[in-house]
Amino acid sequence: MQLVRGQKQRLADIEGLGTRVNCKVHVSGSVQVDVALFGLDEVGQLSNEAYMIFYNQPESPCQAIRLTQHDTQQSVFSIDLQGLPSTIKRLMITIALDGTGNLSDLATSYLHLTDAQGQVKVSFDFDGSLFVQERAVMLFEFYNKDNQWRMTPVAQGFNGGLDKLIEHFGGEVASAPNSFEATVESTSPAAVSAPSVSLTKVILDKPNLTHRVNLNKQDCSFIVEAQWIDNGDQKQDNDDLDLRVGLLVEGKDHMIYIHAPAECGDLHQFPYIKHLGDVRTATAKQPGIERVEVNTRIADYLGGRVGLVFSVYSAISNGIVSIGALQPKMRMQYQDQLVESIFNPDVSPKAASRFVYTYVIGTAIIDQNAIELQHSGMTSRRLSEATPRLIWDKGTLSVKMDGPALFKSIQ
Repeated sequence: MQLVRGQKQRLADIEGLGTRVNCKVHVSGSVQVDVALFGLDEVGQLSNEAYMIFYNQPESPCQAIRLTQHDTQQSVFSIDLQGLPSTIKRLMITIALDGTGNLSDLATSYLHLTDAQGQVKVSFDFDGSLFVQERAVMLFEFYNKDNQWRMTPVAQGFNGGLDKLIEHFGGEVASAPNSFEATVESTSPAAVSAPSVSLTKVILDKPNLTHRVNLNKQDCSFIVEAQWIDNGDQKQDNDDLDLRVGLLVEGKDHMIYIHAPAECGDLHQFPYIKHLGDVRTATAKQPGIERVEVNTRIADYLGGRVGLVFSVYSAISNGIVSIGALQPKMRMQYQDQLVESIFNPDVSPKAASRFVYTYVIGTAIIDQNAIELQHSGMTSRRLSEATPRLIWDKGTLSVKMDGPALFKSIQ
């Protein structure tokens, strides 16, 4: 089976694979990389540094994860998912540069999952076209959902390199690393819910709250994601939100909408925003996440300040459920700054209705130097399929809920 970035798949559905797998990561190109596997807890944190498996620590304490081969082009992990302790809920395979350059310099590379006989059962192909200035990447994830192991290619990373990757998982880098030889200290189990990470976090939960993030043109993109959880009704078919991005350049009157799978956009040409794929499930422990990547030079390329509106839509065909029950939030991460625009039921009481289908998480204004993010909380009218529409008036950006209906069936 050939997987693509963002695709989710149960291991049990792959004939002959089982829960004992060999994972081979083969890279080629002008750069050298180190490959590691992080064993994470249910909130995605490295609560035990012994579960960072790499060439200098090739085996987990439970012996369910072993690095059996490592050289400049290829690493192989032997994984027994059933042999993991109950505290390990996710396995993330990563690659990080050893030396100069960026992962955009990768040539055709692949990740293969093979059975005990060495037969390739799952393949994920990747190369430098997926990256810009990233130096460390979360490549592929195994995760336990509803007591079943699943997998997904992630292929998203950090311009800051290995140190940002480790900090993302809640570890502390004792010294600024250039390779996996750095000392890594995990947070104690009691501190897992609030790991010591270098990110500066800002919370927006009211419409009048804004935050400005200065841009460094050396980093070519930033990620904005929508997250949501299972609504708690024990059904598996009605926990799907769709992230949509509306774009309007100041002084223009024509909006562009980016949404998956019909209009995913492009990072390096118009509209300089790329939707990274449709996600259709969520649980309380494994949130649904849809992401878009935004080119930091979008205002330069489009010739003026750019207004963006981020909204989520609950499709009627997925089963009627209130958006409020899914608790959506928007996360924008750029370098060491994290801004969250979170759902506030006091601000958006209409989102509790099963007949309100769209919720505006937030807006952004991007100029040549910065991003200004603002909480919204606006909802569509009852039984309306309208999308949010942006308006520029005397330098001020506003939103009206009377834009065109957008459906996944549109191609």
